[in-house]
Amino acid sequence: MKKIKLTLFILLALFVAGCAPVYTINHSAPVNPISLPEDGAAHYWAQNEWWYYTGHLKAEDGKEYGYELTFFKRITNEDNVPELFIPIPAYWLKDVGMLGHFAVTDITNNKFAATDVNNFLGLPCKADDKKYDLMIDKWTAREEKGKHILYAEMDDYRIELELEPIKPAALHGRNGIVNKGGNNSNYYYSFTNMKTSGTLSIDGKPVKVSGKSWMDHEYGTMKLTYPQTGWDWFSVQLDNSHELMLYVIRNDKDIKSNHIGGTFILPNGKTIPVKAEDIDIKNLDYWHSEQTDSDYPSSWEITVKSLKLKLKCKPVMAEQELDLKPMPYWEGGILISGTYNNKPVKGKGYFELVGYSKKYPINYIN
Repeated sequence: MKKIKLTLFILLALFVAGCAPVYTINHSAPVNPISLPEDGAAHYWAQNEWWYYTGHLKAEDGKEYGYELTFFKRITNEDNVPELFIPIPAYWLKDVGMLGHFAVTDITNNKFAATDVNNFLGLPCKADDKKYDLMIDKWTAREEKGKHILYAEMDDYRIELELEPIKPAALHGRNGIVNKGGNNSNYYYSFTNMKTSGTLSIDGKPVKVSGKSWMDHEYGTMKLTYPQTGWDWFSVQLDNSHELMLYVIRNDKDIKSNHIGGTFILPNGKTIPVKAEDIDIKNLDYWHSEQTDSDYPSSWEITVKSLKLKLKCKPVMAEQELDLKPMPYWEGGILISGTYNNKPVKGKGYFELVGYSKKYPINYIN
């Protein structure tokens, strides 16, 4: 009997050892500054990581479009497989979860389309830790000779784009380290002005397009902690070669506890941190989504007192919600007008609104 017990113990120990996670997550606060281009690659110590593109395109016939393409990566060491009777560590099935979102705003035809793709059921994927090179199934994003090359497709639309940064990367916060509230901070940088060209295929017909894009890369421990309820993110590209990034991590029960910050980017690429006390964001109107029972802000007045910047912002169309489970969100193209240093300015942007759905509320993930 002792031999049987010993054998079972050894087998169990071997099974547990064989199922040990491949990667080790580091939840400590970031210290070292971002270093590019090395930090454009994937980080396998970071629990969460994403590469995020949004942009405005114009076709040769004058028609205008917006697009979003995102790649998310999560190390699953601390997750459990959902909807099972007993908790099963997610890394037993997959050490790295990858998810992509792709959306197109067809402004001329007042049409919005979005889809997602993931590696959960075995689709091929890649996130290289030596160079910037991503893939989920047929979707790809990579860097070649300083340019970003994008490909994504869905039923009615396909993008094949080349993006060239006009400015150096903007490091947000302190050397790229951003405090997100709730004792959480992570790495975050953006290419805020990327000259964009390529093709947008509509119903299989390729059309040459050109325009401007914005790219975000964040990595580390990123999560909401109770009572945070969601976030708003604003990217603004003004026609005077200035850009603005703002974020609001919301506490809907106590708006005075909202965590707010941002960065203003000058034409030469230098950055100016924007503090919470200088920012005033007023929601002027709302749009209701029947699908997710959400009341999204749909018109804004943004004032940054320290910059003498005052902007009015309206969506190019109201219905730009990505109804993707388990966390639907609104993200879409924005038209902007206002004043900077008492001079008129115009521009475009992309705003992201998360955590507004009553049907699919935020699930706090540790």
